Formats: sequence, C-alpha cells, structure tokens
Amino acid sequence: MNTYERLLSSLAREFKQKAPSQFRSLWADLMELEEATDEKAFTAAHDQALRRIHALESAAHAARVHPISSLSRSLELKLRVLPRASAVTHLESLETLHRAMNQLAEALYASDAAALNPETTNQPTETSLVESCVN
Repeated sequence: MNTYERLLSSLAREFKQKAPSQFRSLWADLMELEEATDEKAFTAAHDQALRRIHALESAAHAARVHPISSLSRSLELKLRVLPRASAVTHLESLETLHRAMNQLAEALYASDAAALNPETTNQPTETSLVESCVN
C-alpha cells in the first residue's frame, strides 16, 4: 500500500468514526429549525445546519465515501431553499428534509456495515483463515 492509499484509508476510517456524531448534531439542528418561532432563531438554526451538512459533505468527498457525499449535497441544496414564510410549505419542506436525512442515515449505516465486512476490504474472512490453516 502506497502513501496515497494509506492516506485515503486513514481519511475513510476517521470519517466513519466522526460522521455519526456530526449526523446526530445535524438532526438536532433540524429539530431546532422546526421549533424556531422567530426569524432570528430560524436563521441561527438554518445557518448552523448548513455549516454542519457542508462539513459532512466535504469530509465524505475527501474520504471518497461518494454515496454520503452526494446525499449530503442533495440535503444541503434542499436546506438552502427551505422557505421561511408559509407554514404549510415549511412543513412540507421539513418532511422532505426528514426523508433526505433518513436516506443519509441509511447510507451511513451501509458504509459502516461495508467497513465491518472483511470481504469488502480484501481482508481474509474467518472461514478463509481457518481453511488456510487446515491446508
């Protein structure tokens, strides 16, 4: 493994460790956004959520976790156009954000499962190790 591959591997490991807490914080930001009763509170929650989702997107892109990067970008775009005026439109947009967050959660879970699966990382499985010892 060359230096570049080690760096990518390190980035991917770090991303998989830090992404879940960033994701939970993003959920909290979206809840604050939902509960915002005035323009100032809405703007503060909105800006914080945008910063967090952009950081998650950038980290996923750097670590080459492409499904999460593209889902994060999609979520960021939805968040950027979130309307502030009509309560009905606001609720519909929040439902769209919730669906996007659920897709992102599934992608994060899938990436964790893939990282734990030795076959996807070219590491020997327990069965192959036992068979190699028997032969």
